[in-house]
Amino acid sequence: MKAAFVLAILLLVITLSGCGGSSSAELPLVILDTDISSDADDVGAVAILHNLANQGKVNVLAMMVSSGDRWSVPCLQALNVWFGRRPEIPIGKAQDGIVGDESSYTRAVAEEFAPSTSTATVPDAVQLYRRVLAAQADSSVTLVSIGYLTNLHHLLQSKPDAVSPLNGAALVRQKVKRLVCMGGQYPSGREWNFYQDAKAAMDVISHWPVPIVFVGFEIGKDIMTGATLRNLPAPNPLRRSYELHNKLAGRPSWDQLAVYYAVMTANGEQSDWWAKVYGRNSVRDDGSNSWLNQQQSKIDHAYLVQRGESATITAKIEQLMLTSAQ
Repeated sequence: MKAAFVLAILLLVITLSGCGGSSSAELPLVILDTDISSDADDVGAVAILHNLANQGKVNVLAMMVSSGDRWSVPCLQALNVWFGRRPEIPIGKAQDGIVGDESSYTRAVAEEFAPSTSTATVPDAVQLYRRVLAAQADSSVTLVSIGYLTNLHHLLQSKPDAVSPLNGAALVRQKVKRLVCMGGQYPSGREWNFYQDAKAAMDVISHWPVPIVFVGFEIGKDIMTGATLRNLPAPNPLRRSYELHNKLAGRPSWDQLAVYYAVMTANGEQSDWWAKVYGRNSVRDDGSNSWLNQQQSKIDHAYLVQRGESATITAKIEQLMLTSAQ
């Protein structure tokens, strides 16, 4: 009787422990790569990523900066503290082949919201990528790129080292599940994230060894968010970024949609908002791209087509931005 009672208690504990949502080990694992500097939608994307992490929907492993702006990393550090109380998130930065950026908001956000931050100890993005990826289970990591592909280009070219005996391409193939990339225009066009470092875009898209989902210019351009941030009390780094960038007039939501798509579809949610067109993306040396329609290949390329109502998607992105900033 005593043994049966103990067994019943153990079964009850196991059952209850499974009712509290996903454990951290079960959450999607995300690395964010951003050019945070030239536009404010990167700030909105970081805010949404933290909001989703606060809801228990994602585990943020690291963040990488592809911008040449010296204030990008301190700005990102400030946002990580403000939105998620996560100063421990490691940040890496591109060290060479950098696109030179100037920003309307990064220095102000860094100085006003985290004046003690410093870039002195920021590691090279490739070294951080290799260290973080090597520590993860196979095919477990989602990379979300919302900027230049500079860091991913250098990662593919990286050599075996003390962290891993694998070269960059092999390490990505082993550890990364998919890349969600905000870049390009579909079925064809010329978009900022690709043409600012066209060499990197050509290399990554030609040689990336696992599936890529592209969130194109056309997806986010009509999802205008940010104007409602004027309703937030100051001080607030999200409101401040949009205020400095475009006087809170609202901006297209390219980067927010890439983050939201990556996290929510990994959780099996909101997939009805999107359809995917499979084929092959091709980037020319001027950074322009065109789509080659074909059946799913061994390494999938797909771009998103919006199915959900724009008003519904806009309201959701606005709500996530507003609640993350409060």
